Amino acid sequence: MKNGFKRVLTTFLVATLLVACTSKKASVSLKAGTYSASAKGKNGNVTVEVEFDTSSIKSVKVKQQQETPDIAAGALKKIPEEIVKKQSVEVDTVSGATITSNAIINAVKDTVKQAGGSDDTFTGKQSATKKETQKYEADIVIVGAGAAGLSAALRATQAGVKVLVVEKASSIGFSNGAIAGGPATASNKVQAAEKQEVSVETLFKKQYAWSRGTVNALLLKKVVEEGGPLIDDMVKMGLKATLRPDNYGAGFRARLKLEEKGEGRFKFIQNYVEKQGGKFLFNTTGEHVVLNDKGIVTGIKGKTSTGAPVEVKAKAVLLSTGGYLGNKKLLAEKFGHVGVVPLGSTLSTGDGLAMAKEAGGVEEKNSFSLIFNEFAGENEKSEGWRKNDNLKYAIYGGLLVNGNGDRFMNEEIMATKPLAGGEETLRQGYFYSIIDQDYLNGMSSVGVYEYLGKPEGWYVGKMTQKGKVLKAKGEQLDKAIKQGWAFKADTIEELAKKVNMPNLTKTVNTYNKMATNKKDTMFYKSSYFMTPISKGPFYAFQYQSSAWGTLGGVKVDDQLRVIKADFKAIPGLYAAGVDAGSAFTTPYYDNEGAAFGTSLSSGGLAGKEMAKYVKKVK
Repeated sequence: MKNGFKRVLTTFLVATLLVACTSKKASVSLKAGTYSASAKGKNGNVTVEVEFDTSSIKSVKVKQQQETPDIAAGALKKIPEEIVKKQSVEVDTVSGATITSNAIINAVKDTVKQAGGSDDTFTGKQSATKKETQKYEADIVIVGAGAAGLSAALRATQAGVKVLVVEKASSIGFSNGAIAGGPATASNKVQAAEKQEVSVETLFKKQYAWSRGTVNALLLKKVVEEGGPLIDDMVKMGLKATLRPDNYGAGFRARLKLEEKGEGRFKFIQNYVEKQGGKFLFNTTGEHVVLNDKGIVTGIKGKTSTGAPVEVKAKAVLLSTGGYLGNKKLLAEKFGHVGVVPLGSTLSTGDGLAMAKEAGGVEEKNSFSLIFNEFAGENEKSEGWRKNDNLKYAIYGGLLVNGNGDRFMNEEIMATKPLAGGEETLRQGYFYSIIDQDYLNGMSSVGVYEYLGKPEGWYVGKMTQKGKVLKAKGEQLDKAIKQGWAFKADTIEELAKKVNMPNLTKTVNTYNKMATNKKDTMFYKSSYFMTPISKGPFYAFQYQSSAWGTLGGVKVDDQLRVIKADFKAIPGLYAAGVDAGSAFTTPYYDNEGAAFGTSLSSGGLAGKEMAKYVKKVK
């Protein structure tokens, strides 16, 4: 009798809830029609067009956007479809394209209000049911499918061990390795084809000399040795590569140009690994390394993008998560609170670093820095250096000052070694380029290399700036001033007041005297960069450091095993790419492609070392 009553009561309650839910949905009253709205995306505004009837969303279309195609494609397709399908603006963002996803969602929310809805309309949440743990098993689990993770998966699979790769994004097309220009490696067939082969000795000596002994020499040597054979294997398997010029005066052509970007670049590796029985788990984040009571690695724990727990049993774990460019808190902790403008993947949020430290690993203290933007400065108020040429004065060798208006460095470093030279600007927080009208006109008519008289001594300028005229005047300048990162005044004194720089007038006067004599008696930069700032109006452009990626990881040995404070390796735990601090120096190597090349090659080395390890412990 009691059970029968319970069944009746349960049925009644369920029916009541269904009626309540139906009533809530039916209470939606909209003005039918098509509405449009915009919200800020990664590279600019994303504009959507949304059609409503009186109670539902009929369609969502993205009409205008400037997002990076390879990265944003998934979000541009999936988010509109999910909103219509679920009749809700509370949909999961696409990993790797979170900013684009949120832009679409926020723009749709705007159109809901235009149609007569409110903040609560179309916000029905999915039921919070407990998600079942997904369990897997492999010989090796690799956390992160960037350059290091993929090359490790390739080498380990070639060695005959079972690999499982965990990747936070929805495909292998979102890492820095999928979108960067190309790696610097030694002694490969791409170089040989153009009779420009770079020996292991040459590349090692270049990078080790620059590090001034701050990296593990034995590890770096093994990584450089791995690069050539790895590239040769990849080319055989389908990698499309040519040889880049020596733009930054390394003295050799080590850097390759990879023709494809996005998922297609290294798809052949994924296909090979899967064909050999390996597996890729996408939309999945690694969170914890699992150790047994003897401190030996037995796998990882993580979760999917929907929150479902994931456990992978494995004899070895590789952490190759690509650094921490997407972790604002960690960036602020390491470099200050001004804000580093990310140019690379923001999916890299320091997961590998956190997992390694939790397992007992220690940071390689002298490895923390950034891979700086070699093309321009940045400012988060702007639409980015690709859209506004006024951001480019940061790397042209002209006068740079700090927030007090004091000159703080030899600006020639930014014009010759911008990938590494940004370390100086990072120390200042905001930094500023000061120019006059004559300089602005020159940049917009002939370009910096020609304006400075085509100096033969400025090799980098000849290689990278020759004939490049800026579209800096007019609309772009007006926009920069309106956005609040550019300032204009008729006199230097007035400009100093606008930007609140007490020492700017004195700095410019001193600089102009040196420019007249063509001799920098303060920091000794080359005379051809010494141009006076004397013809008004005058301009100040505010910049922040911007980076393709981060440097700074955990201490590893020459086998890429993660090291504890007692200098002993954690059995079964490895790190590669920029998660492995012992292979990278601060400031960043001065030969372009070094991070990509070192990451790719360190992954290959890690794959081989892990395969040896798991075969021993079977």
